[in-house]
Amino acid sequence: MGPVSFLLVDDLEENLLSLEALLRRDGLVLLKARSGDQALEILLRNEVALALVDVQMPGLNGFDLAELMRGSDRTRRIPIIFITAGTADSQRRFRGYEAGAVDFIQKPIEPDILRSKTDVFFDLYRQRQQIAAQRDTLEAQAEALREAGLRKDEFLASLTLDITQHKHARAQQDILLREINHRIKNLFSVTAGLIALSARSATSVDAFAADLGARLQALARAHDLTLPDLGAKPSAEATTTVATLMKAIVAPHEQAGRPRVSITGSDAPLSGSALTSLALLLHELTTNAAKYGALSSPQGELIVDIEADGDVLRLDWEERGAAVAIEAPAREGFGTVLEKAVLRGLSGTLSRDWRPAGLSLSLQIPLGRLVG
Repeated sequence: MGPVSFLLVDDLEENLLSLEALLRRDGLVLLKARSGDQALEILLRNEVALALVDVQMPGLNGFDLAELMRGSDRTRRIPIIFITAGTADSQRRFRGYEAGAVDFIQKPIEPDILRSKTDVFFDLYRQRQQIAAQRDTLEAQAEALREAGLRKDEFLASLTLDITQHKHARAQQDILLREINHRIKNLFSVTAGLIALSARSATSVDAFAADLGARLQALARAHDLTLPDLGAKPSAEATTTVATLMKAIVAPHEQAGRPRVSITGSDAPLSGSALTSLALLLHELTTNAAKYGALSSPQGELIVDIEADGDVLRLDWEERGAAVAIEAPAREGFGTVLEKAVLRGLSGTLSRDWRPAGLSLSLQIPLGRLVG
């Protein structure tokens, strides 16, 4: 805590020395001025707890100095005690109080009275300093609490983000597990269909093994197209066309000497994540055709027509000669979930027509989404 300052104003040096001797104490700084002008200069540079001002001074007298002090925001709250050797008439005192005085001390000065009155202002200023120190401490503590609150909020936000990311990762993991399970089931069904398909045209065990091996290799190549290349560099991007992709996916289901799949129309480039997404969808449709639709029957046929209509790719899919008439499924399985996710990612639409001869569907995707 800093010292307390009093301002002593008197045009006589000996009076200043007397006041200094009477008021000297620990923690008190006495600032002395020989005129009103000098007092104003001191007040501009220092904060004082009390001003003891002689009334009778040449030039700027005590009353004039008090009025100037009351006219400034910096000094208007400084208590003033006038020291006077003149008569203590009521008019004189009224003028002093009107100018801003809080008290008068008559000369000759009685030391006990002087100390008693000035000690009050010394103690008041000390209390103000203590209150200010406590206020600063409380403000620092409040700021520390605010910072702690901000850190807490940041931590909670980070924790919430971590939990959200963890939930998202778990959801992605669940989807991945469901897809793996779905693919494994499909793999067994498709493999069984390929075995039956190879057996129909095989004339020997060796021919059967060779034909089945070729179909399984084609199936593996089609399956690879549905997965991103994890070993590729970040800048590497697989590219192909829609027709090429379609041919690779249906290749395992072809019959020697009797093509069952017809792919007609135009073509469109395909790359990036769109390649994987479309491969997933076409692989799912082809697998369903091999399990339940036209490709599950020796007489079945699949006709795929690809057209670029303006800025939209249209793929028409028509199955003929299914072994049994199929209807729309009563409930949604993982294949339906996968289909919706792919269509949402490609901004595409797919409509189905469940006909007795086989499934007919139309897939539409913006061309711009096929190369992103």
